[in-house]
This record gives sequence, C-alpha cells and structure tokens, in this order.
Amino acid sequence: MKFSPRTAKLLISIAIGLLITSIGPLAESATYCGASFPNADRSFADRVVAYCAASCVRGAYGNPSKALGPPDCGYGDCSGGCVGWYGCDTCAVSLGFRVSASDNRGYLVLEFVDNRLIDVPGDDLFVYVTNDRPGLVEISPDGITFVAVGQVRKYPGAIDIAPFVAGEEEFQFVRISDVPADEERSTCPGPSIDAVGAMGLTRQVDPEPNEAFGALEVLPLGELAIAAEIRPAEALLLILDTSSSMAESFEHASKLEVAKQVLLDLIEEIPDGTQVEFRSFGGCENCQLLVPIGPIDRVELRAKIQALASGGATPLAYALEQAKEDCAQIPGSKLLVLVSDGMETCGGDPIAAARDLVAPGYDLRVHIVGFDVAQYQYAREQLREIAEVAGSVYFYTGG
Repeated sequence: MKFSPRTAKLLISIAIGLLITSIGPLAESATYCGASFPNADRSFADRVVAYCAASCVRGAYGNPSKALGPPDCGYGDCSGGCVGWYGCDTCAVSLGFRVSASDNRGYLVLEFVDNRLIDVPGDDLFVYVTNDRPGLVEISPDGITFVAVGQVRKYPGAIDIAPFVAGEEEFQFVRISDVPADEERSTCPGPSIDAVGAMGLTRQVDPEPNEAFGALEVLPLGELAIAAEIRPAEALLLILDTSSSMAESFEHASKLEVAKQVLLDLIEEIPDGTQVEFRSFGGCENCQLLVPIGPIDRVELRAKIQALASGGATPLAYALEQAKEDCAQIPGSKLLVLVSDGMETCGGDPIAAARDLVAPGYDLRVHIVGFDVAQYQYAREQLREIAEVAGSVYFYTGG
C-alpha cells in the first residue's frame, strides 16, 4: 500500500510525539444500549495502540479511531444491525478476516488513558460489535502481557473478567482479534468495533505545561496502524534508513525524497531547546552521526537532511548498536525514533541488538516506523519484533 507524503508526515510526527490533545469536561454518568457507565464517557477507550486490518477491509471501514470514545453508530434497537460485504458501517472499524493461512489475522489494541479496567460486581468490560461477528478479547496491564477473557459479538458484548484476574489488578489495554472460525463463514469481514467501555477507576490526566512530547489522539489515517502514548523526553534521537531501497519510486518521487521532506517539515515543529541527534544508515557498518546531540539547530539539520543520498545495504543491527553507544553518553530521558523501509541485509542480528539496546536500563523509549513496508511481510515482521523486544511502539502501514 502506498501512502501520501502528508500521511507519511503524520505517521512520523505521531511517532515523534508532536501532536498533542487534551481531555475535555465529562458528564457524571451515561447509559448506552442497556449498559450504564458511572464514569460516563470517560469509561471508553481513548487511544489506538495498534491496528492490523486483515483481508477484505476497504477504505472508510478501516479507520481505527472509530473505536474510540462512546458508541455512536446510533442503532435505535441496539441490535447492531450492520450488513454488508466490505465492512459494514463507517461509524465502526472492521478487523477483517483471513482468506488464507498466509494472510494477517485482524486485530485492534486500545488503551484507556483516563480510566482503568478493574473487576467490579457484575460485568466489567463492554465491546460494541455492530455486525454480530465474534471477536476474541484480551486484556493487559502494560500492553505487553495479555490475558484472554472471552469472546464478544453483540452490541454490546459484556465480559466479567473476575475468573481471569487476581485481586485488585488494573488493566489499561484491550486487544480484540478476529477469531479463527470466523474466516470460514463470514460474509461481513470479521467483527466491526464501535466502542469499548470499562466499568472501573478514573484517572486524572494533567499534561505538563512545558511537555515536549505529550499524550496523543489517533488521527483518521485510514488503514494505517498507529500508536498512542508518548511521554515527556529530554532528548530526541532520529535514525533514518538511506539504503538503496529508499531510492524506489514513491508518489512521483523516491521514498528518500519523501522522507527528507517529511523531516524538513517536522524540524520546524520540534520545540526550541529540545536536545536532538540525527543519524542515517546505508551500507554495512555505515551509520553516520550527522548531527551530534545538542539543542536543536534547524540550519544544520536542514543542511544534513538535504544532502542525504541513498545507497548500500540495510544494517539495522549496526544502527541499533550505535544508538546504544549514543544513549550511554546522553543523560536524562530519551526517545529514539528509527525509520526504515526494509530488513537487515548485512548479516547482523537486529533482534539481539534491540535487546542489548534496552538492557542497560536507560530512561529510553524506542519507536520503530515501518516506512511503506505493507507489501514486504518479512521486513514488516522483523521491524515488529525489534519493537517487541525493545518494549517499544511499532508504527507501520496496513496491508
């Protein structure tokens, strides 16, 4: 899947954390299709962490932000009532279903920002499925370890998490996946999700007034899988892939030219005084430190970005090894954003390098951006695994 330069800018800017939103006033309580939420609209998922659309999801049916906030599909009888081949209603997001074993299985990961899912008397979690297709539901306190708590298929489908949790555990993440049996009988692609609500605790969210990297809401970027939470960081480390594959045609230019323009635009939005480092990598054991860490110097950054040229192999492991050395010299909290369109081609082990990167316990978050990798399954999965072992967020194009 190709995506426009504007979308590329949004994708990378979300990874860097330049788009900040706030939470408005909330009512005291609300009832949606028989489920009464004492915390009203604050009860519903606030943020998309990841979205992977399986087969048959088309256009407006693949917008993951439609699963945020309270249900809004507006069915008077609360039955769902969605019918259709390509994706049901645009007020919800479809997960899709697998046509063959080689396809992705659709899934959606959501996060509660200003509330938490806990075990309360009765049902605890409500998933509003518009098309009566089953979805597997899992919950997690940290976005890494998930516990399956059952399946849903109604509007809303209710789950009591009591049999699956211990004591006063709090859960911040919910993952909904298309179930294996669904692919054999669906005429509408997988479950279509309108909203996810939790009966639980509220949390006060007070953004820091001088926060450089803040809490994000997902923008409506169609089938892009994008992620959510960016906390404050004192230093921003940018690493850009300039290997030969970045010379491939992309929107009447090359991928590298698009990436360069994206970065040129974004450096204007990075707050003054932010500590910034910039590296590029292309060619085995070639990861150049173009701009050493220091207060953002837009003139120098522009010059280095404009001079970039593509060429060479893709040394992902070596780039991560260099980033580890940099982190040892940079004090305070750090956000590392690595943008690549491919997989390791220099014989290194990027998974091991990612694990070594975070092993020293730096105050570090790593965000991986898969740039136009939808059609390259191995590259996409390798970048995803790098993100997983680094405990980080993976941004990528759908497909």
